[in-house]
Amino acid sequence: MSTTASGTIEMKSWDEKTWDGKPHNEVSGHKLTQGTMVGAYHGDLDASGETRFVMTYADDANCESTGHELVTGTLGDRTGTFVLQHVSGFHDGTVTGGFTVVAGSGTGELEGLSGHGEVVWAEGQSGTYTLEYDLPA
Repeated sequence: MSTTASGTIEMKSWDEKTWDGKPHNEVSGHKLTQGTMVGAYHGDLDASGETRFVMTYADDANCESTGHELVTGTLGDRTGTFVLQHVSGFHDGTVTGGFTVVAGSGTGELEGLSGHGEVVWAEGQSGTYTLEYDLPA
C-alpha cells in the first residue's frame, strides 16, 4: 500500500548557463541550457537535493526540462539516499512537473524505494511536492 508524503521545497542555490557557457539570462529567445540546483525539502521528506537539469527554451518565459536529483535525508522515519528523474515545464512564472524514483537508487533504510510525484513551484516562492511511495517492510 502506497504512502503519501508532502511538504515544501526551498531553493538554496541555482546556476544556469547556455551550452556554450554564457549566463542564461544574457541570451534571449530560443536556447538550450544546463542548470544545477540545490534545494531543501521540508515536511514528510526532510532532505537536501542536488539536481542537474537540461532545459529547452522556446522563448525567454517558457521552457521544458529534464533532470536527475540526488536526494539525501529522511523520508518518514527512514534515512538514506535516492534519485529522482524529473520532467517539468516553466510557463507563466510557474514550474509544474512530475518525477519518478529511479528504480534501484535507494540506499540505507530507503533501499527498495519506489514511487512518483509532482511539484508546483511559483517563481520567487517555495515549491510544494507530493510523493506517492512504497518501501519494503
